[in-house]
Amino acid sequence: MLIKIFKIIENAKPSSTIGNLLPQKTFQSVYPKGIELSEDVVNLLEDKRKSKTAIAFDEITLEDKPSDFHPNDVSLHSFVTRKIALKGCAILSAAMDTVTEAELALALAKVGGIGILHRNLDATTQADMVRWVRRKIHYGGMIDRPITFRREDRYSHLQKEIKAKGWTFTSFPIVDDAGKLLGLLTRDEMDFVEGTNPTLGDIMKPRNLTITAPEGTDTEKAYQIMKESKVKKLPIVKEDDILIGMYVWNDVKQDKKKRDTFSLDDEGHFLVGAAIGLGPDDMHRIQLLVENKCKVLVLDSSHGACKPAKQQIKRIREKYGETVEIIAGNIASYESAKYLLEGDHRPDALKVGIGPGSICTTRSVTGHGIPQVTAIYEVWRAIKETGDKTGYYVPIIADGGIRSSGDIVKCLAVGASSIMLGSVFAGTDESPGKVILDGGKRYKVIRGMGSRSALEERSGSRVRYYRQEEKHGSEELTTEQKQKMVPEGVEGLVEYKGSVEKVMSELLGGIQSGLAHSGSSSIKDFQKRSTIWTQSFAGVAEGNPHNITNVRQ
Repeated sequence: MLIKIFKIIENAKPSSTIGNLLPQKTFQSVYPKGIELSEDVVNLLEDKRKSKTAIAFDEITLEDKPSDFHPNDVSLHSFVTRKIALKGCAILSAAMDTVTEAELALALAKVGGIGILHRNLDATTQADMVRWVRRKIHYGGMIDRPITFRREDRYSHLQKEIKAKGWTFTSFPIVDDAGKLLGLLTRDEMDFVEGTNPTLGDIMKPRNLTITAPEGTDTEKAYQIMKESKVKKLPIVKEDDILIGMYVWNDVKQDKKKRDTFSLDDEGHFLVGAAIGLGPDDMHRIQLLVENKCKVLVLDSSHGACKPAKQQIKRIREKYGETVEIIAGNIASYESAKYLLEGDHRPDALKVGIGPGSICTTRSVTGHGIPQVTAIYEVWRAIKETGDKTGYYVPIIADGGIRSSGDIVKCLAVGASSIMLGSVFAGTDESPGKVILDGGKRYKVIRGMGSRSALEERSGSRVRYYRQEEKHGSEELTTEQKQKMVPEGVEGLVEYKGSVEKVMSELLGGIQSGLAHSGSSSIKDFQKRSTIWTQSFAGVAEGNPHNITNVRQ
């Protein structure tokens, strides 16, 4: 796989139009009094709260309202944390080892989301993934260190390198020992090598025929030069013809078309987050992640309202201040949210969901967890009450139990700003693992981070579910230790869904339609005016396909 290393522009200031971030706005500036829910939603859920009745997604439905705009005109800008807002409804991928590694994180960043890398990895590998995702693009678009060869190298040496390293590209600048550009070798030149083994200097396009651009050339200028000159490779040189980078036409062209959908950080690189543990030992992992410019750290715990979580937030804040965004969780209650928001060191977002996930068995194992609609509302209530006193409001990330865009719309209606998805992304091309054929259908494996296999294989899962021994802890377990594991998850198959881009397109289209049905052109407006009803399970059945056979999704 080709890993392109892109130039980081020192002291670059983010443009107001860069990528997918909204650098001029914060959660506090958009929601100075926190998220405001409609009176109808609050009244209904307050009645349920007073009677200690918890609500799940299928038990509510939304009332339609007139609208005078097309669903495509609905804005899905929303906040992941207090500082980071994305265009794609602030969708995150779950930090699961069958969901989010580098490939999926990159694919999601390209379509307006953000991937959270799981921590069933050693710290160095996780940090390397952060660096790989970020450097797949810079807003400036230039490949910082293109692969180069010398003029005296033989064509056979080039062929050997291409095959050994699996390169899929076939354009190489030719330089001298000082890095001075001497020429350019592309597929066009290679196609005319027949039965001989010339030096690269003999077959390259010489410097006087190679079109270049000076240092400081940005994407827009490179696009214009390449289009006008009809060249697909544009080396960038500084004084004395020293090569400092290269633009590639396909990259520049695709970025020009799609970059408005990209999730980029304030330096113009793809956004990516990472899961971390709660112990002091994880500060080494955190250091590596921050050094590699990870902007979002997610405290990864099955019971997020605990003393170790608050201690970890304090350690991170004392060392890194506000330079990283901290997401705390998981929680599912008013009291747990209040606990995390108390004190001088607070998170930038709260992740809500205990036990609603398709592969999670926490509720059946521990007897704890609140159905997701009520859980989101209870955390919203705590944030609102605390914020009204302190002025500190944070977004809610709904994590677990979400099967469709309709469930996402319901999450937004009751107070969520952002959505984390696991099983929805587990079946995509970019998730880890191979496609499995079973009964003529295609599947991919998904497992809960609290499943027996995950607990037995990696300490990251054991720490998340408080199953790691403080003393004598290691990656490998004895047979006796394995027998003592208490799983809070399962392993299974999910149907293959295609690419992340396809899945996101369907989800975002559905969310836009959902908001339009409520006569709202933005998430903020939708939350203020949505109307929900409770429904019987007969209503649920009525709303799903029925009285037909051979249903095709």
